[in-house]
Amino acid sequence: MDCNFDRRGLKIDNITKVLIALRFYASGNDQRVNGDTLGYSQASVSIVVKEVSGLQAKCGKKWIRFPSNLQDTKEQFYLIGEFPGVIGAIDCTHVPIKSPGGNNAEMHRNRKGWLSLNVQIVCGPKMQIFDIVCRWPGSN
Repeated sequence: MDCNFDRRGLKIDNITKVLIALRFYASGNDQRVNGDTLGYSQASVSIVVKEVSGLQAKCGKKWIRFPSNLQDTKEQFYLIGEFPGVIGAIDCTHVPIKSPGGNNAEMHRNRKGWLSLNVQIVCGPKMQIFDIVCRWPGSN
């Protein structure tokens, strides 16, 4: 591996952008740490997360939806873990935010001490995203 390799000025492909954003959402680390881990600058991570988040918000209703055939979903989940009746897997993460200000700003402080929104994600048996709910302050 060439230790002098530098990515500055190189275009980031779309798959890598999605992976950078997912890593940022899932890790709970700030942009600088994610950038250092993945070999990108904090500024690049910031631009990518903003771009991917905007596209998710814009196209969410087209791509994120609950399945119409729940029986197939139950069968697929059963094949994975032999747990009957499962129609979705839920996970939550804290997404860092800037202080919203006002009297309720401290509601967003989570147990780690930083301000965040608690985001709930519901996934299917083939890693499809069925639902994303981002409405709870970080303290919940």
